[in-house]
Amino acid sequence: MTVKPQTGNPQRIWQRKILLLCWISYALSYLCRTNLSIALPGMTEAFQWNASSAGLIGSAFFISYAVGHLLSGIAGDRLPIKKFICAGMFGTSFCNLLMGVFPVYGVILAVWTVNGLFLSTLWGPIVRAISVWYAPEDRNAPAVIISFSSLAGYLVSWAGLGLLTEYASWRAAFFLPGAVTLCYSFWFAAKMSDNPVKLGLTDYSRPAADDAEQPPAEPVSLWTLVRQQRLLYFCIAALAQGVIKDGITLWEPTILTDLYDASPAVVSTVSSLIPLCSFLGVLLSGRLMNRYLGREKKPGILLFLGTGFCCLLFFLLLGKFLWLDVLFFSLISALLCGVNALLLTFIPLRLSACGRTSSVAGLFNFFAYLGAGCSGILSGTLVDRWGWGSTILLWGSLCILGIVMVACGFRRKPEPAAEQTPVLSH
Repeated sequence: MTVKPQTGNPQRIWQRKILLLCWISYALSYLCRTNLSIALPGMTEAFQWNASSAGLIGSAFFISYAVGHLLSGIAGDRLPIKKFICAGMFGTSFCNLLMGVFPVYGVILAVWTVNGLFLSTLWGPIVRAISVWYAPEDRNAPAVIISFSSLAGYLVSWAGLGLLTEYASWRAAFFLPGAVTLCYSFWFAAKMSDNPVKLGLTDYSRPAADDAEQPPAEPVSLWTLVRQQRLLYFCIAALAQGVIKDGITLWEPTILTDLYDASPAVVSTVSSLIPLCSFLGVLLSGRLMNRYLGREKKPGILLFLGTGFCCLLFFLLLGKFLWLDVLFFSLISALLCGVNALLLTFIPLRLSACGRTSSVAGLFNFFAYLGAGCSGILSGTLVDRWGWGSTILLWGSLCILGIVMVACGFRRKPEPAAEQTPVLSH
């Protein structure tokens, strides 16, 4: 089957279409998970939860999300991209609709844990879709654009849903994202394509026809890839940034509410600065990755170093002024978005030649959200005993760990490789 070109390059037209579909899907996935942060202050007040109980819900989600990423990442290299993403979107939409129906702690904890499993099916297949539709030399731009989708989800969640909970109730923060995602899932299922060859187009994840004289190597196991490419160091770095990045996502509205007794509307308004600044962080990471292509050690260390410095200043000035705290939250989030893009997008895409794009993305996400899961319980416990400042100190210490791990992961010098073949180090 062939497609007759009508206006422009058919491959380029489909690339843009697939990128848009994946972008909206991942933005909605963040809307269906960050809404807990917006609803949490109202839920805590309504049910009289302490910080540890509230943190357990976030931790349960992140742990299931982490385990799900590991399993879904591996399965995502084998199963159809379209069906896998659809299953995740339908599942998370129903979980969100259920959250406001059963106001019992045990049920809320269980439903949100299952929500993490459904949402984990999205990122690995989305990264794989980029490797299928885009040539290796063209992947940086869509990687940066896809990274923006999570920030858009944050912005809509923290700004829009915050106002919604102010004038409705915390249940609305779950009902609206669930309904919107459910409707979009049907449209995605009708428009998405994960097989360019059937459309008469190029599948860039397959060997080129002119490389037929060089048969592809045997598939590399994920464990072999971890050892050869020193991926365990990056896993630990992902864990460190996960504790900080998603700790901010989970606790920022609660911190501002506790320290300043601010209303949900005020918190949501000032919090919208965080995803806006994070856009700049993603742009910065994209520029750094282009400038230091194949030499990502330096930008990785600089981003972690900048985050650690901001955490130190934040600890010293915490609780002085609301806008100052929001500024520090924004700077830390922006820098960590750069680290996140490096670890969870650029490195997996560089390993697409090994046929393990989804698996590596899932592995890194597993450690990132394992850290996020630990953040909920650990931060809640620290806060109950020593206050919010102890959490900021924890974040600063983890930045030091991240610097060491990035340095170790990029320790060896890369050897010359074939053109357009993504390699980390040899």
